[in-house]
Amino acid sequence: MDRRIIGIIPARGGSKSLPRKNLQDLLGVPLIAFSIQSALESKLIDCVYVSSNDPEILDISKKFGAHVIRRPEDISGDLSRDHELLEHAIESEFPNLDDDSLIAFLRPSHPLRNPQTLDRAIEVYQNSMGFDSLRSMKETSEIPFKMWMISETGYATKVTDNQKIDVTDPINAPRQLLPKTYYQDGYIEVFPFKTIKTFQNTAGETVLPFIIDEFSHDIDTIGDLNLINERLDKFPKPSWLSIPTPQK
Repeated sequence: MDRRIIGIIPARGGSKSLPRKNLQDLLGVPLIAFSIQSALESKLIDCVYVSSNDPEILDISKKFGAHVIRRPEDISGDLSRDHELLEHAIESEFPNLDDDSLIAFLRPSHPLRNPQTLDRAIEVYQNSMGFDSLRSMKETSEIPFKMWMISETGYATKVTDNQKIDVTDPINAPRQLLPKTYYQDGYIEVFPFKTIKTFQNTAGETVLPFIIDEFSHDIDTIGDLNLINERLDKFPKPSWLSIPTPQK
């Protein structure tokens, strides 16, 4: 069976924190166009697809060069999981591809991606053995071992059980004694079809970290969007950044 690398951009129509988020204006261009452009400029991604339930998003995605997958409404809600849209994509668009085919999963809320960084992440995963997925990460500034949740009854409970670190009473320990931690930043995820089919998620059991050391920012609010617009307006744009234009 054929083996390929497919770029998939998940872009449902509903967003509560920032309405119509995937079509918000960034440098005069719909936000989703930046993820499409980066994937198209990758030298390793064979083809780029946008999965959406929203006709306007699908139409704009086609104009900027992506193939589109019309996602059913029953897997497009606020609580829908990534594996559902990916299972739908694999079954509807790629039934004849080998299970070792890779998906480069690019969330449209993360618009600034260097295509060379995408290719480097894919190559790192291809050259590694024994991992179900690769996930981009950045070092955290906050310390999860000192974080709390507040229960419905008003009690503070630890976020982590702290059993995986060899530090006594980490809640009260100096931060210098605690290990570095990393958060998933949304720059890229890479995984084969078989991870989705086996685990019904994009991570699996063994995750290869890919550390991002360049400026990037995920957009969840209008403040996030303004931050990126202001940064691109005030500072020199990255040399790799090309402003997306509709394809004829």
